[in-house]
Amino acid sequence: MNKKERLGIVSYTNVAPLHFGLEPWAGIEFVRGVPSELNRQLLTKEIDLTLISSIEFIRHSKELRALPDFSIASLGKVFSVMLFSKKPWHDLANTTIAITTQSATSVELLRVLLKEKGINVELVPLEASLQEMLKEHSAALLIGDNALIEATNNHKHYIYDLGEEWYKLTKLPFTFAVWASHRDNKPSEKLVEKLRQARIYGLGNLAKVAEQESEKLNLDSTIIQKYLANFRYYLDLPDRDGLLRFAEKAVDGFDLDRLEYWDV
Repeated sequence: MNKKERLGIVSYTNVAPLHFGLEPWAGIEFVRGVPSELNRQLLTKEIDLTLISSIEFIRHSKELRALPDFSIASLGKVFSVMLFSKKPWHDLANTTIAITTQSATSVELLRVLLKEKGINVELVPLEASLQEMLKEHSAALLIGDNALIEATNNHKHYIYDLGEEWYKLTKLPFTFAVWASHRDNKPSEKLVEKLRQARIYGLGNLAKVAEQESEKLNLDSTIIQKYLANFRYYLDLPDRDGLLRFAEKAVDGFDLDRLEYWDV
């Protein structure tokens, strides 16, 4: 009997169009979680394929290979990787910023942007509400649904969209995640085809996806639909270029040829 493939599914709204129509079948097991946990499970081979944070794909490029046409990327604003600050950017020098522990890529993107701006700060991992994070720190980095909710409802702080800040710096998309597996564990043709079919269905029914997600987040479905329509889900050439530029800036001396993709 063939072993089941274990598919990690990130439980964030921006990923919902990729698995909205994905139903279980014989030979698959769904494992749901936040990016940091699914990243760990992929690297320890507890799961076979997942949407891995781009920085982890870069750091572990000798071990991993990505699907050639799947991404979570944005050209400009992303709306869900947000720095909430009590001060403007350049007044943050020599302060502390509370950072989420749920996504390594967003934290590394913040490091890159701070370095490019010449701002020296201490990043403090803290998983708490925005209010709690800002009690003792000058700014706070939130990602995913929490960031989207706070950015929609928050009118008290300076709010910086890191996708937009990256675009100002590079004029490229920022690729936050790719589907990846270990190099010795190629995804089955059936799994890849199911994922492609699910993406077609999800993007073709974006209003339904938005309605479902809006109930979870208690936000208007039109806000969610606009948010989802903003993403780039196909890892097109500009998205790969953005990923390579991030690898160059995030990892000194990185060999760009190490990023490889499955022929599927």
